[in-house]
Amino acid sequence: MRKALSIALLLVAIAAVMTACGGSDSGSSKPTVPSGDVAVVGDQPITQEQFDQLYASAVKQGEANGQTAPKKGSPEEKTLKQQVLQSLVQNAEIQQEAEAKGIKVDEKKIQEDLTAFKAQCCEAKQAKYDKYLKEQGLTEAQLLDQFTLRQQAQALYDDITKNVKVTDEEAQKQYDKDKKTKFTTAESRKVAHILLDVAPKGKATAADCVKAEEVLAEVKANPNDWKALVKKYSADPGSKDTGGEYTITNDENWDADFRKAAFALKNTGDITDPPVKSQFGCHIIKALGPVTPAKVQAFNDVKQQIIDELSQTKKNEAATKWFDGVQKEYAAKTGFAKGYSLPPQQTTSTSTAG
Repeated sequence: MRKALSIALLLVAIAAVMTACGGSDSGSSKPTVPSGDVAVVGDQPITQEQFDQLYASAVKQGEANGQTAPKKGSPEEKTLKQQVLQSLVQNAEIQQEAEAKGIKVDEKKIQEDLTAFKAQCCEAKQAKYDKYLKEQGLTEAQLLDQFTLRQQAQALYDDITKNVKVTDEEAQKQYDKDKKTKFTTAESRKVAHILLDVAPKGKATAADCVKAEEVLAEVKANPNDWKALVKKYSADPGSKDTGGEYTITNDENWDADFRKAAFALKNTGDITDPPVKSQFGCHIIKALGPVTPAKVQAFNDVKQQIIDELSQTKKNEAATKWFDGVQKEYAAKTGFAKGYSLPPQQTTSTSTAG
């Protein structure tokens, strides 16, 4: 899971970098785009053929997912073309940055990724695989390029973040900050209830509690018939067949009125009298056990979890800082042919937070 997040972070961050660079095709500092190309990123051209292939693939994938192909000249077509160009520019940046850092591609791993992909998408059956590629508007060469890019992206991320460390002191500080909200299990109690929900369903009315008073009298007269009475009267489909039982926690996961009344019962076997009105109707609540006190997880039990989370945050921050430098570098050496541009400029302040 973390590996996938790392790659996603890299790709999203570079997307933000390129978006912030803007989509202008003018400016004396920009490189000249040769005829037949749509852009130049550093020393790497993006050809018209590459653009057309990826655009056609994007349209087909959209259609495969139930989307309508954008009409020629429409705002939707312009947006999709900008996104396609952005993807190609991102790919070129990743490739050049990986090459600059001396990152080598493991061709054996690329083939293993392709084999795994075939198994996942197509049960490793060639006919299904060929059909999948056709439906998605893809070629195997494009898939191999993406597996190569993914490997380069992961290696870049690993290199950028290799020196990230989290100290025990930092972990302790985060624990102290989150102890009450994240590492404390709320007090709990096992209860059972009968929900009276007369009409309209799901909206508490006075009629609910009038009926609940009648049922409560029947409960008092027949204390050993609790489960039968639950099955007969309760409008709660989630518990009527199991005696109305729940283990509830004293937190916002439960209705406030229901929770307050349930935890106020002093002894096991006590029943709310009068019944308790909530947003769902009117309840007869029975305590099936004592209150289990809140429990705080010890620091040593969650220390590694905290370190892992802080480490991921620090890595994201390190990658973001690195991409800020990439933004400045590539802004001056990325050019576009006339009529081609990236999506409109956006803020990048929260682009890599997820």
